[in-house]
Amino acid sequence: MSARRRLSREDRLVIIRERKKGVSHKALAERFGVTERAIYYTVRTEKERRRETGHRSKTITVTVTPEEAQAFDALLGKHGINSRSDGLRRLIQCANGVFQPDEHMVSELNAFRAALNRVGNNVTQIAKRMNEANKKGMRPSFGEGSLAQMRSLAGFVLDFADQVHSLAERRRSHLTLTVNAALRELADGEK
Repeated sequence: MSARRRLSREDRLVIIRERKKGVSHKALAERFGVTERAIYYTVRTEKERRRETGHRSKTITVTVTPEEAQAFDALLGKHGINSRSDGLRRLIQCANGVFQPDEHMVSELNAFRAALNRVGNNVTQIAKRMNEANKKGMRPSFGEGSLAQMRSLAGFVLDFADQVHSLAERRRSHLTLTVNAALRELADGEK
């Protein structure tokens, strides 16, 4: 059995660079006199090393208004974070707990959807009666019951809008508290 060639650090760097260019594992194995498995391990080991040493290779950009940028900078300053990059990086690192589905909000929105379906059915019935009366050349009859139903419907829509607004505000407040806690925790852990 022949002795296996050992790759130098320079060889490994060339392999990484060539793989990024799309050179096949087989071609690199032949070029460096090693097995394809050695090439796979070299590439995988380099990826792991870069991940462990915090090598950052992805860029994320976001466009915000001047007011949003100013508010974000103020929040970062409040938590002792010196740059936007650090702040965004910390938010991304802790995002797992922040961007989870809110089961309570989902159930409330499902209830709202069901209520809106009922309202939609009522509106459809009223419109149908009005169209039928109009086609017959008659004035639609609106009794006290119909007017009360329409007032109730209008009140429901206004209440619904208030409830959705309240739900969104509660969710926003919760996310603000969660993000602030995550930033504080990450800032405290760095000191």
